[in-house]
Amino acid sequence: MKDPAENQCRELSWRQRLTDAERATLQQFLAAHPEAKADWEAESQLNSLLEKLPEAPPVASNFTEQVMQAVERETATRTRERNAGGWRWLSFRTWAARGAVACVVVGVSCFAIYQHQLGERRMMAQNLAALAEAYSAAGPLPAEDFNSIRRLDDESPAKPDTDLLALMK
Repeated sequence: MKDPAENQCRELSWRQRLTDAERATLQQFLAAHPEAKADWEAESQLNSLLEKLPEAPPVASNFTEQVMQAVERETATRTRERNAGGWRWLSFRTWAARGAVACVVVGVSCFAIYQHQLGERRMMAQNLAALAEAYSAAGPLPAEDFNSIRRLDDESPAKPDTDLLALMK
């Protein structure tokens, strides 16, 4: 079936009925090549069965456009259904989710503040311990001078250092 004349006849038989001249050429080919006769008969039977099939219904020229419009309408309908009802935002599920998130945020914030306060208290206790240790190492001398130093501070308000201010200008 590598003969170009036979292939041409086969392709023509797919599209239309063969003319007398084409049929004569085919008969000559089949007489010269009897092994191709079975294939040709199967092909012609298949063509006759295909001719008996009813025609496919015609498709509109804008079929793709109609399909895309239908898809857009369906998408718009689903979106409207999802957004329908102004009361949907008041649903329990929405508020429950928002409330849960708010509780988590408040809980984490409270825990962080508590931990910060504990750290500040620890640091204050360490500083106070270090101060007490330094005060006890100094002996009774700072305690005796404390009252006199405090009285000096109360009696004389701090005077501006005019010499220093003059130098800074």
